[in-house]
Amino acid sequence: MDEQQAAPPQVKPMSFSEKLTNVFASPGELFEHVRLTPKTNSNWVVPWIIFAVVAIILGQLVMSNASLADQIGVMVKKGFDKQVQEGKMSQDQADRTFEQFAKPGSAMFTISQIGGAVLGPLIMIFVVGLVYWLLGKTAMKATSPSMKVVEVVGLTLFIGVLEQIVTTLLMFAMDSVTASPSLGIFVSNYDMENKFHHALAKVNIFTFWSLAVVSVGLSKLFQRDFPKVLVLVVALWILWSVVTVVAGIRIAG
Repeated sequence: MDEQQAAPPQVKPMSFSEKLTNVFASPGELFEHVRLTPKTNSNWVVPWIIFAVVAIILGQLVMSNASLADQIGVMVKKGFDKQVQEGKMSQDQADRTFEQFAKPGSAMFTISQIGGAVLGPLIMIFVVGLVYWLLGKTAMKATSPSMKVVEVVGLTLFIGVLEQIVTTLLMFAMDSVTASPSLGIFVSNYDMENKFHHALAKVNIFTFWSLAVVSVGLSKLFQRDFPKVLVLVVALWILWSVVTVVAGIRIAG
């Protein structure tokens, strides 16, 4: 007697607006859909484009505020002053470089700001995706395709879009470019060179939210228990945070 082959499970179509909603409302359902469907580049391309556009708009909005723009200028100038003190450039070189390339409002500053908003998240999606894929392949013996992991990281970027908006609102409300939804908000005189202040800024509610959601996605892709995946993802983030704080690297996340 011939045995009938079981039909593959039907995957309910999900519009991109539903995917956007489910990042916040039902990440488990979203990432199960990602796992069961073929490679879908829009899952990382669309969030990247939206993130970049929002970053550019909010960046220009911040620069339109004279007080915030001045604060950014002071911070950039401090960086050049430090290089002068360390003998890496003369005062004249520092002043000319600042005026021509790094002064807020200048053409080169605006170009670099836009370039960073476009390229930064794109690089982040693929680098973080690669790291998580390697984590799954080595620590969890998972065989999920690397581009599926990139899709998970890309979709999680929608939380970063919300973070950008909240952070910008805090900057305007507190008249401070260092304001953020983190423990750093409780520091009255935030110093960018202070490692303790830097560490406090890492303790960001949106960072933990993103780590939890991406862990849901990886647990679906890798078919592993969520708590185990979450522990590994958070441990990786702690390691990264310690390295960046100690080395003084100013990268979000």
